[in-house]
Amino acid sequence: MAADPLIRVTGLRKTFGKHRVLDGLEIDVHEGEALAVLGHTSNDHDLLALTSLSPSALDGLNADELVNRATTVLERANARKTELAVLHVTQANLDELTQALQTFATAKEQPRTETAERMAQTESLSNLIREANTILRNRIDRLVNLFRRLNPDFVAGYRGARVVVDRAATHSTTPPAGGAPPPKP
Repeated sequence: MAADPLIRVTGLRKTFGKHRVLDGLEIDVHEGEALAVLGHTSNDHDLLALTSLSPSALDGLNADELVNRATTVLERANARKTELAVLHVTQANLDELTQALQTFATAKEQPRTETAERMAQTESLSNLIREANTILRNRIDRLVNLFRRLNPDFVAGYRGARVVVDRAATHSTTPPAGGAPPPKP
């Protein structure tokens, strides 16, 4: 039967905006494991302070603080690979931490990237609306006018719909030139 861990973290969650990057993480650090003893046995008070973190303190870190702390731990671990090997910390463990840190950093930046993309799309809307209105006025309206004699009901319906489109696009209450007057409420 395994001894009780010195440190147990259960159900750890961390989200950034709508993105959950940690969900239900569970960590047990037993006596003799690297993070529990390396700072203590090597009398490295900085490393001990880096790795001694309660779940509530970890949850209280903002994204940048969390990335900085994890990066510092990873740098210290890479600098002490031989000491960590005795404690069964392998290069694969360090690679796993590196990958987790990269995934976290990518997830942290994703909301900013999405916001920038939405801003660019919003800024392009006015040009797209202007282009659509130009196509309506210069091409489609002229084509519809060809049907005035053959199908006057179609043309009248089209012009009525154009009043609605023009109002929505320009927030204007006046119908376009040559169009039907707006319906009375």
